[in-house]
Amino acid sequence: MSAEYQALSPRSEVKGNAIIAILDGIMFRDLAEEILAKHGIMEVIPEQWYPEQSWLDAFSEISAELGDSALYAIGRAVPSVIDIPPDKSDAISALERLDAIYQAHHRGKSGGYGVEILGPNSAKIVSHNPRPCAYDMGFITAYIELYNGDKSVSIKHEDDMCCRKHEYHECVYLVSW
Repeated sequence: MSAEYQALSPRSEVKGNAIIAILDGIMFRDLAEEILAKHGIMEVIPEQWYPEQSWLDAFSEISAELGDSALYAIGRAVPSVIDIPPDKSDAISALERLDAIYQAHHRGKSGGYGVEILGPNSAKIVSHNPRPCAYDMGFITAYIELYNGDKSVSIKHEDDMCCRKHEYHECVYLVSW
C-alpha cells in the first residue's frame, strides 16, 4: 500500500461531508456506496466523524477499479460538499486558509498543507497528508477555481518523483491561475 493510502494515526478521523464527495464525484454512485460499505461506511452523515483509514481504504479500491481520473473527479467534488467560508475574496486569501479548511474536516494526526505564495497568481503547496495525489490535485484545482472566477488552474508536481504515489512522504505542487 502506498503512502497515499496510509493514515498517519489509527485514531485519525474524517468528517462525513468530505466522504460525501466520493458519492458525488463518481458517476457510478452504486459502486461508490458498495465500496464505502465494504470498508465500514454505510450511511454517510455530513456532521459525523469516520475512521480515516476506512475512507483511505475506499480510495485505494476506487483507484484500483476506476483509476486516477476517478480520484481527481472526487477531489473536484469536495469544495461543493464541505464547509468552506462563503466569502469569495481571492485565490491567495483562500490558499492562506487551505490548511484551516483541511483541519476543520480531519481530526487526530492527519497531516495538512503548507502554502508558500510565489506571486500574484502562483503558489507552492506542500501536501503532507495520506490522501491520494490525484484526489488532492482535483481538490486544490476546484478550491482555487472557487476564488478566481472559475478561471483555469494549472497544477503540477514540483518534482514528479517526489510523490506519495512513489512512497514519498508528501507531494509538492506548483499551482498557477
